[in-house]
Amino acid sequence: MADEAGGQASLPEAAIERGRRLPVVWLIPIVAALAAAWLAYTTYSQTGPTITITFETAKGLEPGKTPIKYRDVTMGVVKTVELSEDLSHVIVTAQMTRNAAPQLREGTSFWVERAQLTAAGVSGLGTLLSGVYIGVRPGPGAAKRTFDGLKQPPIIELAIPGKTFRLHAKRLGSISSGSPVYFRGIPVGEVVGYALDGDGNGVTISVFVASPHDVLVRNRSRFWNASGVDLSLGASGLQVRTESLASIVEGGVAFDTPVDATSAEPSADGAEFPLYPSYEGVEEAQYTEKLPALLYFEGSVAGLEPGAPVLLRGITVGVVRGVRLEIDAKTSTIRIPVIVDLEPQRVTILGGDPQASPEQKVKRLVERGLRAQLGAGNLLTGALVVNLDFFPNEPPAQVTVEDGYPVIPTVPSQVEQIVNKATIFIDQLAKAPIAELVTDLRSAIQDADKVLSSKGLHQGVEGLRDVGPLIDSLKQTAETARGTLAQAETTLKTADGTIGPDSVLRYDLARMIKELTDTARSLRILADYLENNPNALIFGKKTQGDK
Repeated sequence: MADEAGGQASLPEAAIERGRRLPVVWLIPIVAALAAAWLAYTTYSQTGPTITITFETAKGLEPGKTPIKYRDVTMGVVKTVELSEDLSHVIVTAQMTRNAAPQLREGTSFWVERAQLTAAGVSGLGTLLSGVYIGVRPGPGAAKRTFDGLKQPPIIELAIPGKTFRLHAKRLGSISSGSPVYFRGIPVGEVVGYALDGDGNGVTISVFVASPHDVLVRNRSRFWNASGVDLSLGASGLQVRTESLASIVEGGVAFDTPVDATSAEPSADGAEFPLYPSYEGVEEAQYTEKLPALLYFEGSVAGLEPGAPVLLRGITVGVVRGVRLEIDAKTSTIRIPVIVDLEPQRVTILGGDPQASPEQKVKRLVERGLRAQLGAGNLLTGALVVNLDFFPNEPPAQVTVEDGYPVIPTVPSQVEQIVNKATIFIDQLAKAPIAELVTDLRSAIQDADKVLSSKGLHQGVEGLRDVGPLIDSLKQTAETARGTLAQAETTLKTADGTIGPDSVLRYDLARMIKELTDTARSLRILADYLENNPNALIFGKKTQGDK
């Protein structure tokens, strides 16, 4: 078809209609869905296993809030808290993180961490602000999902390298969980627990020594209770021994290794050692040989207690093990047997038989006068000790055996000896005729009073006034005679050169000198006697029988 101008007619254009676009508002839920899917995937990929923990109480635990932490890093959160069917405990279900999964093993421990005050100090103060949380300490073993929570937080919360040792003692004393372990005054570990032995005769204490100090423990290492303060008063004065101020309050354990044992191999984990009550107990432990003996004391033993020392010249050679009281029902006699443990290793016998047994040595010493005697140990407390010494004046005695114990003879104590002598004196005094002696003495005093009151005595005393010049005259005569004697001796020495030894003159001179010497001596004695006894001029010289 052509138009009027003869040209070709134009074709109509096709109209293109575009489809309807998705509204912008739909983009928001799509993005939200994608984000939710990503969060779900992320959460699922990081979510660890679900575990259950059993506790005695759920105090402070809140579902969905209470975290589970290790080194202050959250490893899970509590989901539910439920009671058990028998109402004896609570069951806590917790959701752990993926990173925590490898640490959920048989040796892993859980506990509730809260603020508490113990002998080892204050712990869990951070929970006052952040709230209670469940602590975890990873351990070895196979994978596990059910756990029993600890009643108390462990002393060592972190996995620290080191070794645990077991100590055996008679009693726990002031040691507690968390008490430090010292080596030469430096803390190197802690007490991690204790338990009563199965037979009930002692306790076992577990101590942990951290690395690298754990290699200091050798087979011959000695452990002792370092709690409190040890005071001793000796010749060098007052001595105070303590590991640290902390050990005074919370107790502690100390150990040391002899120098000659430091080359030995370190002890293995779990090795066992005895725990001595004190440092002195370590020194006492070297005397391993004991010789039980029996002593019988007749008097009172008030103040003698088990543990009292047995001394020989002031040196400890044993210890009192027990004191008993025995009464014979037939004769009503009382005996006090005292059992002592002698330590022969403390005594060195020179010149004796080296092959002799301790019993034979004690027997020979008793034959030579060895006896036991009670002595004062402390004047303030009245404590007694057993003294061993030699009493050569005691009657001979032999060692007998009774109930398997050698019996060592005893002697009364010094106090008992004084009391016995005083008793004998009082008995003799009671038997003396006191009344007759008093009567005779009274008569003698009356007679003396009559003599002193007589006129003759007064006249005699008046006559003694002339005695003084007479005594002076006698003294002067004696001095003159002594001078004459000296001159005679000089003359004799001069004549000795001319007169022979057998001449009559020499004999007469010697005789005269002797007589003059005797005369001078007699005058001197008379003068001294009259000077001390002027009444002798009246009453005469007293004889030995005069009273």
